[in-house]
Amino acid sequence: MATIKTTFGYSVDCYGECNEYSTISACFDDELFDGCVDGSYKNWREAVTDLSEYAHSNGTELAELESDS
Repeated sequence: MATIKTTFGYSVDCYGECNEYSTISACFDDELFDGCVDGSYKNWREAVTDLSEYAHSNGTELAELESDS
């Protein structure tokens, strides 16, 4: 497990290994945004940065990420 702090001041727990071939399950505070993301991320920091910005622009927060690898 890795814990990554976002630019918005909160931390996101990340489970598994993150690479370009991973499918990532993303959980947000607003469950309407929960779902899977195809892995184009090189590492957890890159995934958290991108998905937390997406969450922020939609008025929610990223809660947790989990990879299939």
